[in-house]
Amino acid sequence: MSVTVYENGVFHTPGARTESSPAMLVRGETIEHIGTSADCNDRANGPHATVDLGGADVVAGFTDSHIHTAQLALQSAEIDLSSARSLDETLALVAARVSAARAAEPHGTDWIFGGRWNNRLWVDRATPTRFQLDAVTGDIPVALHHGDLHTFWVNSAALARMGIGRDSADPIGGSYSRDASGDLTGILGEAAAFAAERFFAPLTSSALDATLGATLQGLLAHGVTSIHDIDGEDALRAFSARHQAGRLPLRVHKLMPVASLESLIERGIRSGDGDDWLRFGAVKIFGDGSLSSHTCLLHEAYPGQPGNTGIAVTPPELLNALVQRLADNGLAAAVHAIGDGAVTNAVAALERVTRPDGSGALLPNRVEHVQHSTPNDITRLGALGAVACMQPSSCTSDIDMVDELLGGRDIVSYAWRSILDAGGTLAFSSDAPVESTNPFTGIHAAITRQRTNGYPQGGWQPAERLSRAEAFAAYTTGPATASGETASKGRLAAGYLADFAVLDRDPFAVDEAALLDTAVTLTVVGGEVRWAR
Repeated sequence: MSVTVYENGVFHTPGARTESSPAMLVRGETIEHIGTSADCNDRANGPHATVDLGGADVVAGFTDSHIHTAQLALQSAEIDLSSARSLDETLALVAARVSAARAAEPHGTDWIFGGRWNNRLWVDRATPTRFQLDAVTGDIPVALHHGDLHTFWVNSAALARMGIGRDSADPIGGSYSRDASGDLTGILGEAAAFAAERFFAPLTSSALDATLGATLQGLLAHGVTSIHDIDGEDALRAFSARHQAGRLPLRVHKLMPVASLESLIERGIRSGDGDDWLRFGAVKIFGDGSLSSHTCLLHEAYPGQPGNTGIAVTPPELLNALVQRLADNGLAAAVHAIGDGAVTNAVAALERVTRPDGSGALLPNRVEHVQHSTPNDITRLGALGAVACMQPSSCTSDIDMVDELLGGRDIVSYAWRSILDAGGTLAFSSDAPVESTNPFTGIHAAITRQRTNGYPQGGWQPAERLSRAEAFAAYTTGPATASGETASKGRLAAGYLADFAVLDRDPFAVDEAALLDTAVTLTVVGGEVRWAR
């Protein structure tokens, strides 16, 4: 068992600075003591390594509590369409990849994948169609996911491979978009898009194996020592293989899709099962879609779209039944809820299974995103004991869209201050690849409610700003609450796992601009250096 004394450091816990205790003794994977250098070296009791931190600041390792790791990894093998500002630019990027693929495989190429297109950023905001894609792809099947991960744009060859035709019925909570004549347009929305993801998973397994390692190193470079992965069985397979081979460099709390529910029950898996490196979490259920796709569920219709209040991807009656089935089988629920209507449904479903004494569940239930909520639902959420898993960087990314679509409504957007004040627990995350995996980008957004360029002056809905200590807690102790690991993760303290990040500055003392530029110099997980600058 390795024994290391990290000395000459400044060790932080949320809201505290332990300058009087500049050393930390790590034995194996666990912090044994924090105190003076002499005391830690004496307690080492035998041969041990010593690391001089040079006066650097040290914080508990960050947890990204909602990340699509497989999709993030696969980006490096896909066409990146995020830079396109028109349909023509998007098609040109696709055409270039098709041309390269044909040159590399003149006898025929298989699927081409890509994503991060966003027609809201195009000069012409019109939704694209398969016919436009067909013109540059021919008979090569192509599938391109939207930047919000709730929509696929596919060509005719892809539809044929997936067995989707004119007579295919829309899945519950999803749609195969059609034109006025009833022809498929190649846009797969919500449940239809999620079914497509499951279809694509076997096709991308080799690429995932090849790209996952670099993705995990990228997370470690940002001081992320644990993740709550939100992808499916393909990600579980990849993580399990690395864990069994001793090649998992950070800790994974694996949420599972509701499509895997019956398999989980048959296997006797409960939320919290596993070990300190790979553990099962909650089961994710989609309550609605996304604001950018006009599919998040609202109490009032979208502006200029009478009758369109979004999509209840899982209708309330089914949501209630699924949450109850999870509770009956020792599984926590993680309900995706972006719109105020979906948050109402999620809270109502969780209230039905929440016992007054908080007993009956190994892990707390969760509500993912909680982007737009009524004040009443915030109060109810705070009383539930459920964790609000939110993405602070999405707040500042979405300012203009929220003002355009939801301005003037009696709702609070990204209401993390209100949720804390109501007694709720926050767990922050990136939702990557939607937002950056750098926690300092999220912390900056949480404490300023501003974009990195300082817009808007004074912050957007500034009453919802957090303190630095609260924002750090939402990346450390909050996720530990969500994963049921408050006794071992999220703090620098004796008996806790030795997961920490060494920084190039004091994140509690520098100004907001300097905080945003904070760099990690060393990341330790389980007492071992997993990344160093």
